Amino acid sequence: MKKIAKFSIIMLLMIIGLKVNVYAKPNCNVNIQINKTEINKNEEFTVEVKISNIQSERGIIALEGILEYDKESITLIKMEGQNDWSTPIKDLSYNESNGKLVIDKKGLAKSDETILKLVFKANETSKKNNIIILKDITIADGTLPSTVVNTYQYITIKEGTENPIPNPPVDQKPDPEPDKNTNKVSNDTNISNKDNIVGGKLPQTGSNNIILITSIIIFMTIGIVMYVKIRNVDRKSLIK
Repeated sequence: MKKIAKFSIIMLLMIIGLKVNVYAKPNCNVNIQINKTEINKNEEFTVEVKISNIQSERGIIALEGILEYDKESITLIKMEGQNDWSTPIKDLSYNESNGKLVIDKKGLAKSDETILKLVFKANETSKKNNIIILKDITIADGTLPSTVVNTYQYITIKEGTENPIPNPPVDQKPDPEPDKNTNKVSNDTNISNKDNIVGGKLPQTGSNNIILITSIIIFMTIGIVMYVKIRNVDRKSLIK
């Protein structure tokens, strides 16, 4: 019986450790890169969204964020998912009015890759200094979502109307070189859990919670019962 009790305790500790691993928040860097930062009027240019330094045993399966840019200066021509990531669909997974987009991957991203390609065009009546921002970024690996700080890139439109250089997002300082961004995971813990990808929500595995809690209760019950039986046997031996 003592062996059974020890086994129950070991299994309980293993499950608790598994629970901690399952619910560890994923982490990765999200950056946007531009093929050129000096643009002529009416010229198209490409912006790529990339993920790197993935820290999740499962891998990243979804990303949510807000795309922000000056619509008077540049026009978004098209968006296209890369490496089996979905393409944002207007009014379904991309809200043109506020820039919110949600994309997911067929499978799990476990290594550095480009997840989204955007094609912009500089307008005839544009400002000289512009900034393209991807902000309020949330990533998910199928368990808990995790927030990532904003990423951005400056562009200059040649012969555009002179204007001050736009300010970067408040939660990130400007980089010495616009094409090199360093992102860190935010400590924000006020992110609500999301159920699925429909309606701009990230997927989350809910069944793990039930399985783990049930397993913990079972093994705790077994451990308690074995402990009580062992104590009763010891008491009887003392009486004899």
